[in-house]
Amino acid sequence: MTMKQKFTLKKLFRKREGWLLMALFALLLVFGCYEFKVVDQPTEGTKNSSFDVNIVMTEDDDESNDWTYEDGSLTKGGLFSVLLPEGWTITDDIGVTVVAADSLPDGMGGWVKPTGEHGGQYVLQYDETQTTMLNDSSAAPPEGYYWWGAVTSEPVDMAFFDSLYFTVNILTDDKLGEFFLQYAAGDVDYWGRMPYDPLTLTDPLPITISPGVNVNEYLTEAALSLYPNPSYGYLNIGLSGAMDRTVDMMIYDLRGKQVRSGQITGAHTTLDVVDLAPGTYVLRLETGGETITRKFVKH
Repeated sequence: MTMKQKFTLKKLFRKREGWLLMALFALLLVFGCYEFKVVDQPTEGTKNSSFDVNIVMTEDDDESNDWTYEDGSLTKGGLFSVLLPEGWTITDDIGVTVVAADSLPDGMGGWVKPTGEHGGQYVLQYDETQTTMLNDSSAAPPEGYYWWGAVTSEPVDMAFFDSLYFTVNILTDDKLGEFFLQYAAGDVDYWGRMPYDPLTLTDPLPITISPGVNVNEYLTEAALSLYPNPSYGYLNIGLSGAMDRTVDMMIYDLRGKQVRSGQITGAHTTLDVVDLAPGTYVLRLETGGETITRKFVKH
């Protein structure tokens, strides 16, 4: 069983100095009134697979934050970024739940209650501008890594904020060894300010990727064939071990955006990928709790 570590980030974070940290803070427009509480990332994973990272953020200990006495007009555009090894990506369209409190201190010794409902469900989506800015700036990642960046698809209601949580699904490739990931969160507030807070950037969190003991019964490396690769318009998928099963099929680009989905019901399937733009894609297959991924190139 893959072991996980739960990081209580008040204990994990420490004061860090250096060009990377300060430049990243300036670029992310990070939150000033809340903090990471838990980042639940596995310490072990397998190649050509995926793993989930559960993230929780809460209000910080500063009772004078500026959303406890808002009337519901406080909205912010949310930002989220992950430092990934090159070749990995994240399943796009990350669902985020924002929880509002019944009442909060007003920063002046009293309490205030909301006049309506706040919080709600939101979606983080890959953003080319933020990703390019992070990777091309003075906060450029170390060799072999890149920043994957996302923004919320609509402004987030932060009035009476209590906490938020979401799950990130990360797709690995065929590289083996020891890697690390970092997570950062931020926002664009209603003044367009650029505050920063060291509690909104995690320390590097390690993960070891190995071939793994193949617990899959049907979706095994040996059972899956993918050809021709590169593809010039058609892609053949062979599944010798899943002839009598329905297999869910998804194709993602390297940004994590799902560009195709469907089902495979036989040992051999031919996909028409003529309409896909030239580039590298990730094929993901799932059945009965089993998952396998494989990259292919479209010319």
